[in-house]
Amino acid sequence: MTNHSRIAAAALAAITILVVLSSSVFIIEHADHDCTGEDCPICEQIYACEQNLKNLAAAVAVVMAIIAFGFAVQAVMGQAKYAYIPHTPVNLKVKLSN
Repeated sequence: MTNHSRIAAAALAAITILVVLSSSVFIIEHADHDCTGEDCPICEQIYACEQNLKNLAAAVAVVMAIIAFGFAVQAVMGQAKYAYIPHTPVNLKVKLSN
């Protein structure tokens, strides 16, 4: 892994953690606000924060499914690689000298 890739991965992780924490803190702090009724800006922001958290959870679920699928394919391909080993003179270590 190159240095640029590590920096990018760390930045992405930091941004993700920042979004989760800031959305959660906003929801917690404003959960019992004095709502003005319809078109309340705080309620709209709480809804946006909830959608951020739901979308992030869905993205994490998709990434985990892709990783699990990759491990499953790798396991199957690893087993298939050793399923049939042809018998050749090289595999049998036969010396072919006349």
